[in-house]
Amino acid sequence: MNFMQRLSQAMPQHIQPYTADQMAEIRQREAEAYQKQLDKENRQTLASKAIGRSGIKKRHQNCKFENYVVNTAGQQTVFTDAKALLASYLNRASGGFVFAGTSGTGKNHLACAIANELLLHRRSVVVVTVAELMLKLRDSYRKDAEVSESDIIRYLSNVDLLVIDELGIQHNSNNERVVINRIIDERYTQELPTGILTNLQSEELVKTLGRAAIDRIMENGKWVTFNWPSYRSQVSAA
Repeated sequence: MNFMQRLSQAMPQHIQPYTADQMAEIRQREAEAYQKQLDKENRQTLASKAIGRSGIKKRHQNCKFENYVVNTAGQQTVFTDAKALLASYLNRASGGFVFAGTSGTGKNHLACAIANELLLHRRSVVVVTVAELMLKLRDSYRKDAEVSESDIIRYLSNVDLLVIDELGIQHNSNNERVVINRIIDERYTQELPTGILTNLQSEELVKTLGRAAIDRIMENGKWVTFNWPSYRSQVSAA
């Protein structure tokens, strides 16, 4: 009497062991599922490399809360707001933010201070300009591209924090709006926060992205206004 026969006799009548063919089929399904997961992870890795693992440019990699200059009450307010956003993201909050104001007012510094701190806590973060995003997507259309548009959008839709910079400077084409809305919508579905850095006023931003996208970002989120002269202009004039 072989092993399978002895096992069959030992088991209750209503339970029968798998046959050799059934076991082979199970192993095949498991191998296929494992390979599918490996392929998915590989494509996500390629997509992250296409964008940049943190997506934070060298200029902003040293942006910290400790070296943000506070000279006015308004700057103290946005500093406090940014610190509160960081604390909420460390607790897995989903509300996004809009940092609105002219160039050189510190939007990037505080957004990247949040991002750099999250990276220290092993969270995944991408800070990307609209122009960079559209360039990476155009590269994905090449026949020899390693990743597809869907790979990049899926990657950006799953990082712990995504910050989209220079919204309002771009051409505002319909394709840009569709892509950005697609990412925002997917991140909203997965309860992941999205940040926007822009020089647009609220009405202009709604016109650019649409009411639904702004509502998704701002649900439990924060609008922070940077309404003082450019720091870079002051330094240049000094």
